[in-house]
Amino acid sequence: MVFRGRGRGRGGGGRGHYDEGPPEEITRIGRLLHTAEGDLVLQTESNMVPYFNAPIYLENKEKIGKIDEIFGPINEYMMSVKLEPNMQASSFKRKQPFYISTQKLLPMSRFLPKPPAPKGPKVKRAGGATPRGRGRGRGGFRGRGGGGGGGSFRGRGNRGGFRGRR
Repeated sequence: MVFRGRGRGRGGGGRGHYDEGPPEEITRIGRLLHTAEGDLVLQTESNMVPYFNAPIYLENKEKIGKIDEIFGPINEYMMSVKLEPNMQASSFKRKQPFYISTQKLLPMSRFLPKPPAPKGPKVKRAGGATPRGRGRGRGGFRGRGGGGGGGSFRGRGNRGGFRGRR
């Protein structure tokens, strides 16, 4: 079976990579801790969490690479930065600051467990959501015709609903 003219198939289609250029606004994300296998390891100084593959810049908004991994404890995490092909890890000084676009950050609260909801009085639900009886508290569509068959397919008899054409 051949489908033609129906979009671009699976995988989101033809989103190409393009250079967004330097961002309008940058913020300090961290400082160089050390280098490892040609990558930079940054200690973060922000209470925000960066996107994966977010570009990393110097103070003059020159792109030096992108975030490869985020690791470590949640309160003082680190990240590795994969450098651009024309950059050398040895050209950066220890504790040198690095920057990221403010558009590429998420709040830390997004990654923390939500606090439990305040406990209040129990709300009675319509439909008899009680542990006894037939347990119809789940709602949903029950179809046409008489109520309850107990969930078995044995001898329902004439309970209404669709009976075909006569």
